[in-house]
Amino acid sequence: MKRFLSILLAAAMMITTLSGCSSSGSSIKWDREVDFLVVGYGLAGAAAAVEANDIAPDASILVLEKMPEKLAGGNSIASGQTFVVPAKDDVETFHDYIKAMGEPNPIPEEYSSWLAKEFAEQINWIVATMDNAGYEVGYVGGGPLRWGSVVVEFDNLPGSNFKATSAHIREKKSGSFMPGGLWHGFNAAVTQRENIEIAYNTPAVDLIQDPATGAILGVVAMSEGKEINIKANKGVLLACGGYENNLQMQKDFHGVDNVLTSGTPGNTGDGVQMLMKAGAQMWHMKNQTQSGGYWLGIKTPDYDSSFILNMTFTSGSYLQVDGEGERFFDESKTYHRQHMKDMKYGKWLDLPHQEALPTWFIFDDSVCKNDTVISPWLSWPITTENYKWSADNSAEVEKGWILKADSIEELAEKMGYAPEKIAETVANFNKMVTAGKDTEFNRDISTMSKIENGPYYAVEVIPTLVATTGGAVRNTSSQVLDWEGNPIPNLYEAGELGSYVSNLYQNGVFLSEAIASGRAAAQHAFGGKSTVTTDVEILEAGQTATNSFFKDVQDGSYDIEIEGQHGKFTITVKVSQGKLALVQVKDGADSMYMKQDQFQTLVNSMVEQQSIEVDAISGATSECQAILDAIRAKFS
Repeated sequence: MKRFLSILLAAAMMITTLSGCSSSGSSIKWDREVDFLVVGYGLAGAAAAVEANDIAPDASILVLEKMPEKLAGGNSIASGQTFVVPAKDDVETFHDYIKAMGEPNPIPEEYSSWLAKEFAEQINWIVATMDNAGYEVGYVGGGPLRWGSVVVEFDNLPGSNFKATSAHIREKKSGSFMPGGLWHGFNAAVTQRENIEIAYNTPAVDLIQDPATGAILGVVAMSEGKEINIKANKGVLLACGGYENNLQMQKDFHGVDNVLTSGTPGNTGDGVQMLMKAGAQMWHMKNQTQSGGYWLGIKTPDYDSSFILNMTFTSGSYLQVDGEGERFFDESKTYHRQHMKDMKYGKWLDLPHQEALPTWFIFDDSVCKNDTVISPWLSWPITTENYKWSADNSAEVEKGWILKADSIEELAEKMGYAPEKIAETVANFNKMVTAGKDTEFNRDISTMSKIENGPYYAVEVIPTLVATTGGAVRNTSSQVLDWEGNPIPNLYEAGELGSYVSNLYQNGVFLSEAIASGRAAAQHAFGGKSTVTTDVEILEAGQTATNSFFKDVQDGSYDIEIEGQHGKFTITVKVSQGKLALVQVKDGADSMYMKQDQFQTLVNSMVEQQSIEVDAISGATSECQAILDAIRAKFS
């Protein structure tokens, strides 16, 4: 078998490399032939396969996935599961916001306009597709889609007043957030279709390219330890993700010291290498920021991808130190609301961890007993490999994933720091708590408590990526462009590989782009567009979708046991004259993860709307869903 590499090689070299092969590829030995070949089974690949099947039900579609079936899903399964839907009558405002986020390297006007329009219009296709697969679309925090239910990350940018909603996919009638729900919904849509085949454990390793025309004829893939040539008559779509789990590429393209991924360990830059060989024009390999942000990861020896450090803590007895054993930023701000960006020099920039390595999270027993150190609903080990982190971190301490010591000095030695330095840093922190002011980084004093309740704990924090956006330049049909701006025939690209995101990232854009770009590739390859649509009702803010959930419930008080993040607790729900009158905690309040004010905000929403289809409370999403699901189960 021959591999056909870059059309940019010198003519003499190309003649040598491709000797004996005609420009039509007629002398190549093909092991398989399909109509449309998709490389990568994440959201972009799944959306492309479904759209292609909608347009041409009899066409043969093959999806190559390098990971085993149980670890498929790409970054989409490990993500926050939000895709953004701007209002059709406010697309221009959303477009202005997209353009502003791209500064100082915005994408062409034609591209950003297309992106905004597609995001607004594709919701009809998504809802119809999910409905047929047994899934539904709703607000990510629970309940129906409602305008205004969206977190605007950069409200100082032009266009930040855009009208939109955040959307989530879950099984029908589940009513709540479903980890990996968006991916599971699209996977269900793919697996119910005929003529779509998924080949797991089958990575693509090269493109097969016509030496005369530059057209992509197919791919070389590895199957059961052997190379096979697969012909693709309508084209090849590369939807195989970025290079966040390739440390060498991270060093070369971003100049990083050490970085992890909280998504699929399979994203090692395979697509980047194939695109470069094919002569593709590259972009966004080093944005001003890492776009999706440097999240704060915790690496364990049992998993290739990292966990993500929890974003909020009920106890304030914690801090972080840099390589010199000193605090280096405000540890308590809700950076995740801006995808781990902070305002510096009038710009939104990445957190300083990459420059401060090694960095450690230090905490006392109050934090350990009351909060999981990691986010309990994000990251690959949780969403895909189903790891259950213990509520009091005890199992992870026992495993040695978290360091434990009876004194700060002993803890420092285990961390590899001078004991007196860490002791001094902690002592200074405690003095500021006593004084009632953080004179170093102006951390909100209400988030600070003395680190004085031993034993003491520490875990190393390493910058962690959710995605990269580098790849080939692609047009609005997802065609890959060469260095002269011309499409490379039969070569497409979708998802985070070559993403349109060129600097800042707004929550929901990556997954919306994955769907839009995957569909665009299929539409161009087959010369059509799916006609499967439905009219989607999106409620106005404050509007109630249905009559009271409680209208048929017999009057009375009902005790309902909740399985919370830290244990069981019981709530009492009172119904009077077909309406929800009261919800209160009966017992087990000490086992609740959410704070009393968060619980009361949730209750107020239910009473006001007479519904359990209400937004979850930020910082307590999982426990809100547990409460809402338990009430639904009780009265359904």
